[in-house]
Amino acid sequence: MEWVFIVGLTVWIAVQHQSLDLVKRQLSKALAELEGLKASRNWSEPSAPREAAASIPPKPTTSETLPPEPIQPEPKPSPWAIEPKAAEPPHAPPPAEPVSDPRPIPAPAPRPASVARPIITRETASTWLAENGLAWIGGGGLALGGLLLVAYAAQKGIFTPPLRIAAAVVLGALMVLASEWILRRKADMSRHLLAAAIAAGAGAVTLYGAVCAAHGLYHLIPFWLAASLAAAVSLGLLALSLRHGEPLALVAMVGAAATPIVTDISSWSPVVFEAYALLIGATGFVLAAGRRWGGTSLATAAGVAVLSLPPLADRQHAAAAVLVALAAGGPLAALWRRRRTGETEAEVLRLRQAAMTALLGAAVLALAVWYAPPSPAGAAAGVLSAVLLGLTALAIATRVAPPGLFAAPAIATVFAAMTCLLFEGDDVGIAARPPWLHLLLATAPLTALPAALRLHGRQRTQLLAIAGITTAVAASLAWVLLDEARFGYAWSPAALLGVGMFGLSTLIARRSEEPSRDLGLALWLGAAAEMVFLAVHGAVQPRFEPAAFAVAALALAFAARRLPWRGLAEASVVAGLLALVVMLRPAFIGPALEGRLPLPLPLVAAVSGAAAAIAFAAAWLLKIAGRRNEAEAQGASALMVLLLGLFIGVHVVVVGKPGGASTFLLEASLRTLILLAAGLVLVLRQGPVDGPLARWRTLLVVGAGLAHGLLLQGLVANPWWGMGEVPAGPPLFNTLLLSYLAPALLLAVAARRRPVDAAGRGWVVGAAAFGLLWAVMALRHGIHGGAMGVAAIGRGEIAGYAVLALVAARGFLDPRLAARPAASWLARAAPTIGWIAVVLAILVFGLLTNPWWGPEQARLSPLIAALLLALAHGAGAALLLELGRQGGPFGTTARASAIGVLFVLLSLIVRYGFHGPAMGASIDAGGLETWTFSAVWAAFGLVVLSLGSARKDAVLRWAGLVVLLLTAAKVLLVDLARLEGVVRAASFLAVGALLLGGAVLVRRLNARTAKTPEPPTAD
Repeated sequence: MEWVFIVGLTVWIAVQHQSLDLVKRQLSKALAELEGLKASRNWSEPSAPREAAASIPPKPTTSETLPPEPIQPEPKPSPWAIEPKAAEPPHAPPPAEPVSDPRPIPAPAPRPASVARPIITRETASTWLAENGLAWIGGGGLALGGLLLVAYAAQKGIFTPPLRIAAAVVLGALMVLASEWILRRKADMSRHLLAAAIAAGAGAVTLYGAVCAAHGLYHLIPFWLAASLAAAVSLGLLALSLRHGEPLALVAMVGAAATPIVTDISSWSPVVFEAYALLIGATGFVLAAGRRWGGTSLATAAGVAVLSLPPLADRQHAAAAVLVALAAGGPLAALWRRRRTGETEAEVLRLRQAAMTALLGAAVLALAVWYAPPSPAGAAAGVLSAVLLGLTALAIATRVAPPGLFAAPAIATVFAAMTCLLFEGDDVGIAARPPWLHLLLATAPLTALPAALRLHGRQRTQLLAIAGITTAVAASLAWVLLDEARFGYAWSPAALLGVGMFGLSTLIARRSEEPSRDLGLALWLGAAAEMVFLAVHGAVQPRFEPAAFAVAALALAFAARRLPWRGLAEASVVAGLLALVVMLRPAFIGPALEGRLPLPLPLVAAVSGAAAAIAFAAAWLLKIAGRRNEAEAQGASALMVLLLGLFIGVHVVVVGKPGGASTFLLEASLRTLILLAAGLVLVLRQGPVDGPLARWRTLLVVGAGLAHGLLLQGLVANPWWGMGEVPAGPPLFNTLLLSYLAPALLLAVAARRRPVDAAGRGWVVGAAAFGLLWAVMALRHGIHGGAMGVAAIGRGEIAGYAVLALVAARGFLDPRLAARPAASWLARAAPTIGWIAVVLAILVFGLLTNPWWGPEQARLSPLIAALLLALAHGAGAALLLELGRQGGPFGTTARASAIGVLFVLLSLIVRYGFHGPAMGASIDAGGLETWTFSAVWAAFGLVVLSLGSARKDAVLRWAGLVVLLLTAAKVLLVDLARLEGVVRAASFLAVGALLLGGAVLVRRLNARTAKTPEPPTAD
């Protein structure tokens, strides 16, 4: 019983609040009138009413005395606006100033916005909460109190069930009567529309609870009576909303949607349920149209959408589809058939937002109809998607929705149809089976086109793009999925849609202001062309596809020549590229390379040549049409088709039938040469009038050849570390010339004819890489022959690679290279390359190639191995001396390294003379060998020291001194311990004599150098 007191207190609080509100309104009105009287007494000019509202005292100038308040006063002051204290106004300005002031009063255009959206302050927020917030809270309390009262009575058993239900009905009726009492109050007294509506809604909720309890809890009334009473309450609330406003209508829609659920939905027959849902939807939409209530329209659509779920769960797809269509079309009908007398922009905007939201939600809800068991993609799903596409297009055509909204039903339809095909296969429903699938996919462009013809500019482009792209994607996916599901003529949807869209493009061109620049037309034509290409791909046998796509490119180029429409030339270029792409398909290139293509070689060449010739003809037509970039792109495609045909021919001629010897390296080399030769031809015929595509075509062809060669000849098909075959022919004159040296020469010539830029530099680096690869492979093949792929790396071979590195460094450090401005960037890299070569030479000649501790020698004859090693050391020393002519630390290091290499070479010669090839078998040396080392080292050091003194070369002098001191240390530490008798004495005598003679010789050379007069300086 305490809820009775709570409800009474709530009503009493609401009444007291209304009384306080009345007092506040009267006080605000009195204050406003008082301020008006003050303003009329202080200002007598016509502008006085405007200036009287100022809260800041004006300054002497008229323009500065204008207040920041709105120019046009409101007909009635805001009930919660707080008027500031008016300051004492100054004396009125002279009457001539307002007239003569050249600065007029600012235009009142931006003022209504500030009036419509007042600044939110603490006072306004508290006022809103006092007037509206308390009303919502009070209404919620009433509704909750009514429901809890029923629940409390049921739990405690205080009253009998009939008495409990009767009490709930009486309480609900009292709430409805209270709402009528509040509504009938005088407008300027305590009338509160929101409170009245919420009170009626709370009473309705209580009545809903009573009906549900009477049927479901106590079983006092049968189903038909409970359903009738609940529907009557809902319809009664809708009728009362005409008096109470939109909040009550929202409550009524929520109750109407919940009525079947709370009254045991399984007891409703399908026909009665469908009729009830249609009745509720129609009533709500009619009410929304009559009162221009956007919230009611959206709530009705949501309620109808919720009511569509039970039929869907009961496998009544058609009934569910009808309700979803009603939920999507009802808000549109309410917007179009609204009462237009006295409407405001805000009301129309809310109706539009409700219509767009309903369309978007219906597109998502349609997926449930598509996937509903037991047969996904049923006929109801297809019809519903078509209806939603049509409704959305109609809304866009009438400017109700933006063009982007068309993407929702279009994407939903494509996604649903394709996923059903993907997961169901040939068991899919009728909506995803030909020819109904064809018709469904055609619905998107057929519904979007009439709407697009009514739009302009970007809006038309956006709608055409959505329709065209979604249709093209759908047709592309449908071909693959239908083919996997083993449907016959799976390419037919794409063909029919493509041809139809090409025909309808004339309507777009006629409507377009400038067809040559219309992006929407281009996207539409692109989608149509894509579907035609797909049909060609699915209908034509693989061996004839290149020619078929070339014919399509020619037809589109001819159309672009006759019709100045944007998109035709671009589509022709795409067709030319597809002619190249299909030649790379495994279904074409695989059998062709293996000799299994059901065509003889001349016919294969004829197909490839015909495709290239037709593509060249298409490029010529585009050039005549003034489409230079497209013509160059088409020409590049034709060139690549021709090159690919040549590749296939070369492979068939070189390799022949399967089972022959491997010619992987030779075939890759021929392909690289074809690409680089074509690129060189393009470089030679370049002109200043070439467009960007012509320039990029050259870069792409040469770049493709360079990348192909480095990847295949350099890595995959390399005869040393790759899968390539052994070169055919004698050393230096074999197929390595074709594989490496020829590409290097072609790249060098192409780089020489090209200006210095990033591409030219890349070509120079590529030429150097191919040249170095040739030198390495030639050296390897010359040493090992046919075993170059498996033989170990010997000491002489390593020394040869070091010599190659020194040769490369010598080339980079050539002064003539630095003198050329075009090659200055190479000169900047020379020091780095030089240091790398010198360090490598030190490691190789000082450590890796030493027979005493170096790696095992390759399988060569001892004499050849020794000669090769000696020649490598001599060549390395000579190259290091040549590099030593450079100044700075690099030259010093190179000359010192050369002396070291010669020192190692002399030591190895002495060792070889005593031990032969097995010089590393033992590290011990006999007495004579030890004496010979000392004598040779001393003589070598003396010669180097003499040369350094004669040439005034500090590096040579220090190198000679180091060798002599090393020799002296050896004599004292080694010879003294190992030698005996005459040999020991001879060793000391020889070394001593050499050192003494060296000292005398150096002194004499230094003296001669000092006496040499310096050349006179030119003053």
